[in-house]
Amino acid sequence: MNKLFRLAWFPLAFQILSLAVFVLLIIGGLLADTSDMAFAKILRNTNLANLMVWSYWWPLIILASPLLGRIWCMVCPVELVTSLAAMIGLKRKPPAILYSGWVMTGFYVLILFVGIHTLSIHRVPYRMAVYMLVLFATAMVTGLLYSRNAFCAHVCPVGHLLGLYARLAPFGWGVHDKALCKTCDDKSCIAKQTAYDFQSRSCGVGLAPSVMHDRSACILCGHCLKACDRYDPGVTGRPNPGWFRRPWFKDLLDLKPMTPAQAAFCLVVSGFVVYEIFTEWSVTKELLMWGPTQAALALGLSGLWSFGLLKSVMLFVLLPTVFWMLPYGLFRLAGGRLPVDDYLLRFGVAFIPVMAAAHIVKSLLKMTSRLPYWEYVVTDPLGIETTRGLIDKTLQLTPPPTWIGTAITIIAPVLMIAAIILSIRVTRRLITAHVPTTSGRAVLLQLIPILYGGAFTVMLIVWRFRLIAA
Repeated sequence: MNKLFRLAWFPLAFQILSLAVFVLLIIGGLLADTSDMAFAKILRNTNLANLMVWSYWWPLIILASPLLGRIWCMVCPVELVTSLAAMIGLKRKPPAILYSGWVMTGFYVLILFVGIHTLSIHRVPYRMAVYMLVLFATAMVTGLLYSRNAFCAHVCPVGHLLGLYARLAPFGWGVHDKALCKTCDDKSCIAKQTAYDFQSRSCGVGLAPSVMHDRSACILCGHCLKACDRYDPGVTGRPNPGWFRRPWFKDLLDLKPMTPAQAAFCLVVSGFVVYEIFTEWSVTKELLMWGPTQAALALGLSGLWSFGLLKSVMLFVLLPTVFWMLPYGLFRLAGGRLPVDDYLLRFGVAFIPVMAAAHIVKSLLKMTSRLPYWEYVVTDPLGIETTRGLIDKTLQLTPPPTWIGTAITIIAPVLMIAAIILSIRVTRRLITAHVPTTSGRAVLLQLIPILYGGAFTVMLIVWRFRLIAA
């Protein structure tokens, strides 16, 4: 990988390729529109563009991030667009609100609450394409206004999520020799005068590789390696930056606390993955949706916007708040002492392994369940005729091989149990480091992985083995 990063075309060639693919996906989405949500529920899988974006691109980057970190950011076309815009833009210093992380959190909430659960951008290809255009436009405007790579560092919600899961990755960006960096005169990896070079530019997100304590922010562009190789050549040991193996879960076990914006983001995502898993089975879906449905009836809400926003608040804010605060509340009732902000910012990281595992399970379920649609999607990329055929039953889907379902039935609970064990390990370290008590009440904080992870594990075991029995 480090040899590849020294090549001028890497990862630029992959960014150009991914940009071309995204343009085609946007065109494919713009050509398929509907206001019939029953039609859209099938069209989302028969339209090639929509199928690729939501059933394969998104799941694949979720699968990759716990292993390879923010590897998607390395080839992301949006990074290329915003970097090019920054080269000709105003180069203003980003405002404090961008540095706080709240813009990324707010952007994610907007996409989740309004985009997905109100406007159904994940089901209607045309709306998906408009969303992608808005994303590109936001990246371009951010690049034209602010210095360096402000969009990827402070705005992009995808990078925000991948950064959390990157704490699990056994690979990360760093340097061969920190002592060499201390004696470096040109500081080419962070130098202002090379910040806008097309190739071999200094770090676009403001990280010095030798003192980078939060690798979850690194977008793996590799330009600091190229800069170190290009400027002041001939120095032994250069290029010093690179991509290296590290101990598994190192960033997670270092117990670095989250910022308030990261904690709020993490809380919302923790609710989202509950929704994603529990709606796979009709029994738990009905149970999960009972609360929002009853609340809508009590409040007299029936419109698309009102119910979508109500459901989002209840499932992605209120429900995860219960999961987060119940262990803390019981701990405090038992006489434990721990400031609530310490709990949220420090102990919140214990949710990350379970969230990531649940997200991986959902990704596997989505990718494998969509396999039958490939029989038709190649010959009918817009998917409109295929959708009509499936609705009037002139077309039928061929079920995927049974071994796939069996494999997921085995993998899912094993993965969740492993995540719970890791989360328990993290919680124990946090208790030792931050809970001023040696009494047994501290064990109540272990309910973080047990309650949250246990809910997923029990649901998956009951659901999957009932499918086998049926």
